[in-house]
Amino acid sequence: MVRNHQVGPIQATRILTDPMTAERSRRHLRAAEEDVCLLALQLRGRTVGHQDGRRAVLEPGDLALFDSARPYLVDFQGPQFDHLVLQFPRAALRERGIEAADATAHRIAVHSMIGRLVSPFLINAVRAADTASPETGQRLAEMALDLVATALAPLTGLDRPPASPGEELLRRVQLHMQLHLSDPYLCPLKVAAAHNISLRQLHRLFSREGTTFGRWLREERLRRCFDDLGSPLLAERSIAEIGARWGLPDAPGLSRAFRARYGMSPREHRRATFSMCDTTRL
Repeated sequence: MVRNHQVGPIQATRILTDPMTAERSRRHLRAAEEDVCLLALQLRGRTVGHQDGRRAVLEPGDLALFDSARPYLVDFQGPQFDHLVLQFPRAALRERGIEAADATAHRIAVHSMIGRLVSPFLINAVRAADTASPETGQRLAEMALDLVATALAPLTGLDRPPASPGEELLRRVQLHMQLHLSDPYLCPLKVAAAHNISLRQLHRLFSREGTTFGRWLREERLRRCFDDLGSPLLAERSIAEIGARWGLPDAPGLSRAFRARYGMSPREHRRATFSMCDTTRL
């Protein structure tokens, strides 16, 4: 189910859906003429978003920015997923001193000082806009964008040099790999062919980052398993199912790799996480 709201120049879309994955690839970029940013506000379920080599895991109330001008991958998780997306011109951030490229895929936690201010305000602004006058809607939008810029400002403090062609290529390769983590047969040959580069070029990209293709792929898969095993939303899924979901269908192999990486078995991690949730529940 999709519900649209208009808050001045901000288009707010509420999405209620089953678990799914959304990708904005370079092919989509060529076909689109949009120059907008997307601010994701998690209401229920969990979102894992990837852009610009960064990864944001959003729980209810959390926020993250995504830029429609560059590739991204978003994985909507949970049996009941509810998500509010605010779409607005990139220029609205630039006018407030924010460059979107510096702020994408960073989690703004609902329990942080700024998160406690921004998330409730955005939700209430969207509700109020349905019955507000155009002038009030415009004022609400200006206030919302000011708050969003304030929340993003700490993320843009570093003066980053533009990415080199090699760095841009590595980002595209890694995004492709993230999209295909569920394929247990994902290999350097497949990835190199998808990007029209040689195996030697592919391995050089990862070597410059101090890692290897296989090590980066294994770390990414284990990280996804770690997150899923710690999520109460996925408590009914077996460890084997979660491993297979991320391209690790060999349960004993997953257990060995997980223990080597995190110092505990998948079952111990799940038990410890759920036990912590029980002790902190009011």
